[in-house]
Amino acid sequence: MSAVSNIHSLLERLLPERIVPAQARPERGQRMFAGVGMPSQRAILGESFSLVNRLDEAVDVQSVFIDLRRQALDGSVAALNDLGWIWLNGKYWHADPSLASHLLRMAALQGSAAAWFNLGQQHYFGKGIGISYTQAAQHYQQAFERGMAHAAAALGDLYEEEVCDSVVSWQVDPVEAYQWFLRGAQRGDARCRFEAGYRLLHGLHVERDSRAALYWLELAASAEVMQAAEELAVHLSGRDRVRYQEWRDKAIQMGSTLALTMKLEDQLQG
Repeated sequence: MSAVSNIHSLLERLLPERIVPAQARPERGQRMFAGVGMPSQRAILGESFSLVNRLDEAVDVQSVFIDLRRQALDGSVAALNDLGWIWLNGKYWHADPSLASHLLRMAALQGSAAAWFNLGQQHYFGKGIGISYTQAAQHYQQAFERGMAHAAAALGDLYEEEVCDSVVSWQVDPVEAYQWFLRGAQRGDARCRFEAGYRLLHGLHVERDSRAALYWLELAASAEVMQAAEELAVHLSGRDRVRYQEWRDKAIQMGSTLALTMKLEDQLQG
């Protein structure tokens, strides 16, 4: 029997015919993990095409499950990850971390960066297993190496002291955190570009470099990262009025109360 046939046979045994609906009033644990991980089928052609929107708008999520199940049995690695993701967080139907782990690992071993990331999330939050930052880091790195730039942000956060549970054995390393944010920035992740720029601007665990900082912050702000536009406005205030006003107003458009306060102060002084 071929490997593909073996996987198909295993999937038929693993995947139930019907899902168990999520509780109408979810318990605390379910609420905590509702945002864990990410699907493969994200919005590429617009937000309405994302799996999340499809699930949110579904009258009966059973029909969505049947479709995903069919896709997975037909060999779709993306559908396999998405089923694992849904069973991991339990928002759309009753969580099953053990089943989620099996499905995500099958998808990961077939090259899914999203599945590697989701496995990292499972270890980070301890969903159905013991919390392990070491395992989380290894899985996030696998996701990054397979093209998921966002995994660098998760790694950067992981190496930051304030996000880690002190009970869990883990060596924090702010310099390593910066290196991961920089790698993510170089791969195009907007959040990482902000984090790298912020550290370079303020000399946090890296030599201060205003020129490089502004480069990364401007890229992040152009990608709608509000904090980056705020940092640019604060830094450029008193240095470059034209650029200051540009980024101040950009931050206001994104909903920044800080930038709005700055504009009101400018009007009072002017």
